[in-house]
Amino acid sequence: MWIFKLLLKLLFLPGNIVLHGLGITVEEDSGILRSFINSCFWGMIVLFIVLSW
Repeated sequence: MWIFKLLLKLLFLPGNIVLHGLGITVEEDSGILRSFINSCFWGMIVLFIVLSW
């Protein structure tokens, strides 16, 4: 079970860093900005991997 919590923390890390930098709590954001940042970040990673392959 701890592996899933670790994976979730890693998955949400980019959005959490941005929210923390902007001074916004997760409760204030309702997940909208965090989801957008995470989608952009992980999408760029996947795009880079696919285009490099």
